[in-house]
Formats: sequence, C-alpha cells, structure tokens
Amino acid sequence: MLSTNLTLTTPQAEAVLSRWLGSGVRCSRIEPLQGGMINTALRLTFDQTPFTAVIKLNMDQDSPVLQSERLRLDYLKASTQLPIPRVYQYAAADPSLPYSYLLLETIPGVNMIQASLSPEDQATIGRELADVLIDLHGHTRTTFGRIHEPGIPSWADVFVPELTAMRRHVEDKLSDAVLNDIDASLKAAGDILKDQGPPTLTHGDIWAGNIMVDRRGDEWHLTGLVDPSGAKFTDVEFELAYLQVFNTVGSPFFDRYTARFPLRPGYELRRLFYWLNTYMIHVWLFEDRDYGDRTAEVTASILLYTR
Repeated sequence: MLSTNLTLTTPQAEAVLSRWLGSGVRCSRIEPLQGGMINTALRLTFDQTPFTAVIKLNMDQDSPVLQSERLRLDYLKASTQLPIPRVYQYAAADPSLPYSYLLLETIPGVNMIQASLSPEDQATIGRELADVLIDLHGHTRTTFGRIHEPGIPSWADVFVPELTAMRRHVEDKLSDAVLNDIDASLKAAGDILKDQGPPTLTHGDIWAGNIMVDRRGDEWHLTGLVDPSGAKFTDVEFELAYLQVFNTVGSPFFDRYTARFPLRPGYELRRLFYWLNTYMIHVWLFEDRDYGDRTAEVTASILLYTR
C-alpha cells in the first residue's frame, strides 16, 4: 500500500528523536523530500548532533517494506563502500506515532530531479556513478536472489517468475491484445535469459530520485545513493537496463563502466525484458497510461526479435 502523503507533527518528531538520542530534543523544521513513490520521506532538523535526519513513514503498523530496507542498508553499509545512509532506528507504530518508521542519516545535497545540471555536470556525475557501481558490482556470489537468502543458480528461475507475477497484477489494467503480447514475450523469456552473467550485488532502484548530488563551487558532484529497496544478487544487466529505462545515465557513464565491465553480446534484447518489468510495475502501482503504452511498445519489440 502506498504511504506517500503521511504527516508528522513537531511533537511526534521530537518524540521519535528523543527516543533515538535518549534525551529531550527540539525539532525546528520538518521538510517533505521529493522522490519517494512508496513511503513518505521527511527531513528533520533539530538541536543536537547530527542536527538532521531523514525519516521514512509507512502506514503499516509494522512495515515489512521498511524492515526489509533496514536489512539491506545494514548489509550494504557493512559489506560495501556504497555511499548510502546509515540506519539510526526502526520502530513499529505505537500510541505516540500511528506509523512505522525508519530513521536515517542525511546524505548531503538534493536528488538529481531537484538539481539544475548542465551537460558537463551530468557527465561528471555519470562518471562518478560508474566508479561507485564498478565497486559495488565487484561483489558477487554463486547464487541469485535476496541478500539474506541462499538463492538459486539460475537467473531465469528468479526473474521469469517475477515477470509472470507482475503480469497477473496488470491483468485488469491492460488490453487483451497487450496481455497476449506479454504472454508471448514470457514464453520466450526463459530461453533468452539463460544467457546469464555472474550473480552480482546490485542496488536495484537507481534513478534520478535516488541519486543525491551537491554543488561544490561551480560544479555538481555525486554524494550518495538512497533507497536500495531492490538490493540483491542479480544479473548485472538488470541494473544497467534500469539505469537506461528512465534515461538516468548516458554515454559518460557507460564509457567509464564498460571499460571495466564490457557489455555481453545480446544485452539489447535481454534489456527489453527488464524494461517490460519496470513498465508493468508502474502500470500496477500507479495506473499510469503512459506506461501502458510503453508496455505495448516493448512487448512489440520483443516479439520482433523472437518471432
């Protein structure tokens, strides 16, 4: 369930901060943050070190979404150099606050949606992001799947069931013709995705709203990534395709990245299945007509390749 319009009063914020810091806290500002599409995110400013924190609110009494994010953040912070926020506290709803919440370190700056970036700034950030992901994608194991689960050796056996489940979620939101094309695409997916790379640790949700940047003098630079809600071991192409589906990165990123990790032959076809997944998620969660049209277009492209 989406929780993007929740509110927090000053007394509630002070109660959360006091619980965490163990002493009375005066909160001077509660600022909504842009970019969140599932939970409400707010920046809190207060009178004790570290003076700011981000709180994510979910209307569930004990949110599995936020608990999962906490586990992923803790794992990534302990196991990698990925510039992500430190988890301060998670708590379920109680009489003082009717929402579950995750309290996080503040990453300096704003997200890329909010920044006015020149082409040169975008190129700089793209290269910096490539360096960050080259390091992250150096973490591999022998199985695909969630970071705290044993996983399985076949990427198709992980991803194709996810595609199939998403097809069920959009069944009443798309035309029969598009659903038929999805079904035909799913029949081809298993064989095409058998051409897999090694199980690679990925962030899973890198788009402009989750990329934090800050201005230093006349230049913008990457400061961190937030909301690794999809962090798991995947075929790395899953992450690369997601970076392209919203045009988040361009050639400066790929030139730097592929100098270390070249793309495998056939990526352009496999990428279409990852785009299909993203489009169906947006149709399901947001009932966005534009993503319905994109779903139709990407399935048509898949069928051109596979028939």
